[in-house]
Amino acid sequence: MPVMDEFREEREAMKQKSFKERLLYFCDYYKWHVIGGVALLAFAISIIYSVTTRKEWAFYGAFINSYQTPQYNAFREDFAAYAEIDLKKFDVLLDTNIYITDSVFDPGNVDTMERLMVYIAAGDMDVMASGPSIINRYAYYDTFLDLRQLLPPEMQTQLEPYYYYMDMALAEEFDKLQQSGETGDVPPYPANPSDPESMENPVPVGLYIQDCPRIQEAFVFQEDDVILGVAGNATGTDAILAFISMIFEIED
Repeated sequence: MPVMDEFREEREAMKQKSFKERLLYFCDYYKWHVIGGVALLAFAISIIYSVTTRKEWAFYGAFINSYQTPQYNAFREDFAAYAEIDLKKFDVLLDTNIYITDSVFDPGNVDTMERLMVYIAAGDMDVMASGPSIINRYAYYDTFLDLRQLLPPEMQTQLEPYYYYMDMALAEEFDKLQQSGETGDVPPYPANPSDPESMENPVPVGLYIQDCPRIQEAFVFQEDDVILGVAGNATGTDAILAFISMIFEIED
């Protein structure tokens, strides 16, 4: 019997069956098609929803090797109010889902650092906070802004005791070694980044923030010393200044 005739007979037979029998037949023969279709539809709806509802970042901070405390959300909302950021229109992300180890053999480091470099290159990252071992790596590869170019004179005076310095002469030496491929004998970082007198060309590119009560309130870091650096290509200077003012409790 031709296939089409068999199909017609089966269809006519189905018409004689009860609703329950037809439903069972449908479930037996088409359930995977339905499941696959529903899953595909749900995925498409999820993507569309994410794209259409995602808010532009008004502030992005990479808080490396840190954890949020239960007061994190309150801190985030306080900062948004302090910086006059409307959270209904914009987003504030203080990203604590970034972990970098000291091991060069850790494959997770590659993915994480690539993600950070994308944010930095795109100008999405405003600030980075972490311990000296991580901050040193980025500071000496020209990631952070000279704070003297950002902070008003009165803030420079108040914050100078908290400066983290990099030696620009050493950064230039690193750069030459990298370009020549001679990276076997890399010179050590300065023993005391808070002592500009020990450096040939000191540049303040970070602030020690571990003693700021507001930071302790919202974050726990893996290292005792925590440095905040400002991305060299950051454009949201008003929000950055507001963030620094809030955590150091600097009054206008």
